[in-house]
Amino acid sequence: MRHCRHTTSSRFGATARNERGIALLIVLIVVALLTITVTEFTYSVQIDQHRTRNAIHALQAQLLARSGINLAEGFLMLDDEPSYDARSEQWWLQLAEFCQGMQLDESMRVRCRVRDESGKLNINNTRGQVRKTQGQAISGDVILRDAMRCIFQNKGISLEIVDRLTDYWQQEQPQRPDGSIVDNQFSSLEDFGAMFGIATEDLNKLRPLLTAQKRDILRGININTAPPEVLAAVLTDNAPQDCGPNAAVEEIVTRQCDPDHPFKSTGEIRSVLKDVENISAKASVFDVRSKLYRLEASGVTNVDPSDPSGAGIGQTLSTLVARHQGISTARPGSQPAVGPNGKPLPNWTLRPVDWQKEGGARLFRENGDQDLCNPNGENEEEPTPESR
Repeated sequence: MRHCRHTTSSRFGATARNERGIALLIVLIVVALLTITVTEFTYSVQIDQHRTRNAIHALQAQLLARSGINLAEGFLMLDDEPSYDARSEQWWLQLAEFCQGMQLDESMRVRCRVRDESGKLNINNTRGQVRKTQGQAISGDVILRDAMRCIFQNKGISLEIVDRLTDYWQQEQPQRPDGSIVDNQFSSLEDFGAMFGIATEDLNKLRPLLTAQKRDILRGININTAPPEVLAAVLTDNAPQDCGPNAAVEEIVTRQCDPDHPFKSTGEIRSVLKDVENISAKASVFDVRSKLYRLEASGVTNVDPSDPSGAGIGQTLSTLVARHQGISTARPGSQPAVGPNGKPLPNWTLRPVDWQKEGGARLFRENGDQDLCNPNGENEEEPTPESR
């Protein structure tokens, strides 16, 4: 009997120990699951916090870029000479200096850039009658098509595209059901590139020199702001074999940077083209005023103060604006606002033509277009951040 009781007690003890082992295993499993859950929750919270901070910084960068656009627009309104536009004017020089960039604090910066679209060759102005015989008078559209051949030749892009463009203009324009003609002008440089299969890389090469705007908005090239490549392409006498600068181009570029001798009227243009062939046709493609401006601005936030060249969060905005002079609305007896030169400011109005937004602070990654009148202006600054 004693032996039996001892055996039964041993069995009960072993069962109790087994149950305690199972309980311990369950506890360990529960603790492991809780640890995994807490770790995952903590990681998710950290990710959400990081995303929230990035979203806030991106919004701040976008607002900075919008401020850069607004300030650039403000400088456009300071032009107190509506009869001509030149890079040597005081308001333009102040704009170029401002757009080099501002550091708002240790972690925020903004930079802007203004490109005069009126200084570019408008592709839609190449539309016209193709010269059939050598004896026919050369018109402005012929001059511009030859200029495009020069530009394409210099950029290493197939000249066949210009020939196809000539054929494109000769096509009969389609009609709508109501009988109205469908306008086949290009709405943008991207539209032109898509029509003729121009690669993005090649299109970016053409962007500083060509534009695609409605002909009633942009009829001529502003000789005061046109890049030397555009001037040389238009004023060559042997396109596309000889597209380099000549004496006329050099004189024009010199006057572009001379605040005392910009071209103030179209009549002055002929004076520097006296030794150029087809002077009438070539003079007709130029103007002295600008109506369209491309405003770009990049904002950067979350820049490490200890490493200014490091990463930040950036946004870039771009808008094309048309500037027009309206009727003065000054109140009787009030003093009119004056510009940098002390002259009363015209009643300028700005009309947005397009609006684009992109991620990253592109203007901080690029050296930017050098101002020919101040070639060191945009490069005299600290290293730029590589923005996300």
